[in-house]
Amino acid sequence: MRITTLLLLIGLALSHAQAPLFENPVYLTAGGSAIDVGWYGSPFVYDWDGDAKKDLICGQFTSGNVRLYLNTGEHNDPSFSSFSYLLAGGAPIILPSG
Repeated sequence: MRITTLLLLIGLALSHAQAPLFENPVYLTAGGSAIDVGWYGSPFVYDWDGDAKKDLICGQFTSGNVRLYLNTGEHNDPSFSSFSYLLAGGAPIILPSG
């Protein structure tokens, strides 16, 4: 009986489920231009500088560099200016591909 009830509840929940509605896509911009890191960009959102705002970290497949776009806007309304490459020991962090 429990399994039958559970299956009925799952079926009922699924029958009333609606497809999600999405807004049209937009490009993220930095300094007024679309952010373009080349092929296979790998973005990650993280508060890099500890200011409670979401920053954008993005790897570049072709060069292996890692870009940092600091959020100059608000946490829920980010705005990005130009990027800088992440460094370790004064040298750019480069992650080889392939």
